[in-house]
Amino acid sequence: MRPIEPKLLHGATFLELMIVVLLVGVITSIAAPTFGNLIITTKISQATSALHASLLFARSEALKRGRNVVICRSVNPSAIAPSCATAPGAGWGQGWIIYVDEDENKKFTNADILIRMQDAIFSKEAQGNITSSPSRNYISYNPTGQTFGSFIRFTIRRPENDTNTSHDKFICIASGGRARVDNDTCSSK
Repeated sequence: MRPIEPKLLHGATFLELMIVVLLVGVITSIAAPTFGNLIITTKISQATSALHASLLFARSEALKRGRNVVICRSVNPSAIAPSCATAPGAGWGQGWIIYVDEDENKKFTNADILIRMQDAIFSKEAQGNITSSPSRNYISYNPTGQTFGSFIRFTIRRPENDTNTSHDKFICIASGGRARVDNDTCSSK
């Protein structure tokens, strides 16, 4: 019987290694900007979905409970005793709470029932923000699911260092209370 001879292992040459490093560098330089855009659009889409879902939830709770339900901007939504923001501030990106307005005063008090909260979506305004136009600290849905009042537009804005305005998203609330997502400043459809 013939003994088995070990195979000789051949490594890569320095030239082959440099070609691989060069190819990885080229692919990375092409993919990096696209990956940055993907991160931004994902964050804006998540923020838009969270706010839109909360608006739909508040409206459906008003209909289901037959009571006024309020969604309000909050700077401390996860606190033991959260509160609605009353002063102008960083916008809705800091979070919000949804509650049944038992005493119907559109202010969150001990008499009201907290039903949902949303923590901050953007930790700094430079990362993005959510503003309403006209400026609103709360939206109140009556027992028929309507908001009554003017048309409201939420703008979910991209980070400050992003110049691509197409990354912005909009949530449009008709005076009747129906909310929809739009990519174009709530144009009529």
